[in-house]
Amino acid sequence: MEKMTKEYVLRTLREEHLWKPGEADTFEATVYQKWEFTLKREEKHYLPYKYSLTGKKIGTLETWARRYRSMEEAFLHIVNRLNENAVVKNKYTYIEDWLLENK
Repeated sequence: MEKMTKEYVLRTLREEHLWKPGEADTFEATVYQKWEFTLKREEKHYLPYKYSLTGKKIGTLETWARRYRSMEEAFLHIVNRLNENAVVKNKYTYIEDWLLENK
């Protein structure tokens, strides 16, 4: 399984236009602990959401799932440690910020 590296994110974003509904990819990322995520291109009836992201924390039974309007939004949520607290400021506003920091 691939890890969510700068190269992986860049390649996946570059190939986004090739993804067909139902197509998915699974990768590993560390958000405090290791997670296994599956990013999937959704069917048209989920519009305006185009992608779903499901995750399982490795070594536990904890799972997590959300839908996004873009692939970039999904990756950005991961690099911001899945933050959903409006009071806590996200470290990254754009995925480019994370990519530049992770040269």
